[in-house]
Amino acid sequence: MTDVADLLARAAAVVELPSGAPGSAAVVGGIPCVSYPIDQPWATQAKAMVPPHPAGLDQAIDWLSGHAHRGPDQWVVTTRERYARLGVFGDRSLAPWLELPVLVLGSAAQARTAAHPAGLAVGTPASAEEFLAVYGAELAPLVSPAVLAAPDHHLLVGRLDGVPVACAQVREVVGTAYISAVTVVAECRGRGIGRAISAAAARYALGLEPRAVWLCAVASLHGLYGALGFRAVDVHVQLRPN
Repeated sequence: MTDVADLLARAAAVVELPSGAPGSAAVVGGIPCVSYPIDQPWATQAKAMVPPHPAGLDQAIDWLSGHAHRGPDQWVVTTRERYARLGVFGDRSLAPWLELPVLVLGSAAQARTAAHPAGLAVGTPASAEEFLAVYGAELAPLVSPAVLAAPDHHLLVGRLDGVPVACAQVREVVGTAYISAVTVVAECRGRGIGRAISAAAARYALGLEPRAVWLCAVASLHGLYGALGFRAVDVHVQLRPN
């Protein structure tokens, strides 16, 4: 389990952006950093997935402060739970803000045999606008034409009667397949569509033959993902300045 958790921590630290995609990415003080033009603290973050050197963390914080869309203190530092309370973070008044349990797919059979609501068709989006109709227009920088064209980014939409009602993304990163952006429009929740789009994303990811299929999910969703064959292997924590 530790080897898998370490692999996924390395994958989480990758911040490369497709050529021409909105945003900035850099390795600052030895720490991968990324910033998207989105009005959320998590949109600008450093990925300190190993204990950082104090001077390197200071450099990364300076970078974050200069790139944060909402203001100089609206950013996060992501690390693994085992490191979240190290003095190097506490000395800079960084405290846990959000816990993101990391789940890896252990049983492919459960994802392959998951129930599929009648009338739901899952496929690739016809355009960024179709995907964003579910995901949210404010997240457009994450679904730019550069992302649509990137060979390691794979977008899915679920449609009922031709209308997009769900979405998910699968991203190939350091030999793994990372599932994210799982969303269902509010009026269609509670009908098994979230489970279905998640299962479809898992099946798509398996087709890429990665070393691991994984995602981050809050505790309230662990029952859903457990039924699809996922199990928790680690926790990533976002730290924010007090």
